[in-house]
Formats: sequence, C-alpha cells, structure tokens
Amino acid sequence: MAAETETDGVISILLMGFTGGAREALHDFLKSPRWHLREASTYTQALSLLDARPCGVFICDSGSENAIWRSVLAELEHRPHPPNLIVASRLADERLWAEVLNLGGYDVLAQPFERTEVQRVAAMAWMSWQRQAGVRQRTQVPKNGQQHLK
Repeated sequence: MAAETETDGVISILLMGFTGGAREALHDFLKSPRWHLREASTYTQALSLLDARPCGVFICDSGSENAIWRSVLAELEHRPHPPNLIVASRLADERLWAEVLNLGGYDVLAQPFERTEVQRVAAMAWMSWQRQAGVRQRTQVPKNGQQHLK
C-alpha cells in the first residue's frame, strides 16, 4: 500500500515523541507544501496513525518512552510497505548510529537540529522509500520461489 501522497510529490512524515523546541524546529524546518506532517505523542498513537494512513518517513525521538524506537522498528518490519525510520537524539554518537543502522533504521539526526540536515535526511529517506516501493511493485514471487520482474 502506498503512502497517501506519493503521486503528487508530497512527502508524508510521521513524527513521534517530540515536544518543546525539538517539535517546533521540526515543524519550522519541514514547513512547506512539499512536506505533510502528522504527529503522535505515544507509540500506540503512532501505530494507529500508520494503520489509518501509511507514510514514507517516520521520525522518532530516541528519548520518547525509554528508547521506544527499537519497538517501533520491530513493528515496522512486519508491515508490507514500512516507512524508513529516522531516530533523533541529543546523544547522537557512533554507538547509537551503528545500533540504529544495524537494526534496520534509516539514519540518526542529532539534536539540536540543523535545518539543512533535517531536510536532507528526510528527503533522502523518502526517496529511498519510493525506490523500495517501486521494486516491491515490480517484483513478484511465484509459488516456486523464483523472482520475476513484471
């Protein structure tokens, strides 16, 4: 299932767990007709929003609900067209970056946020998600297990 706006070029992003200055910065940096932001304050709310309408990019605060990003990532793996997960953290060090990437996340954003980095990482995650969607749509796996392109 495609995200709600892939055909018109709008990038759909779900934000989870951001408050105060971090939330304001993300809204400011992604304030454009090109970006469609939705927000969830909790893990349960985020999953409900994803069930109602998929998105291509999911940005999660690493500190929200005791590093719940690991549970989010595990849940996303079971979805047919999962968004790319970006983890944001004030403690964005090599260890967190390696952990996020090794577990299947897309990238890590350091807080405080920098406008160009937020925009670049979000756009790259969305483009990657779009490419993955195209591959999934063109690839069939027949009963014999061999892959064929349409």
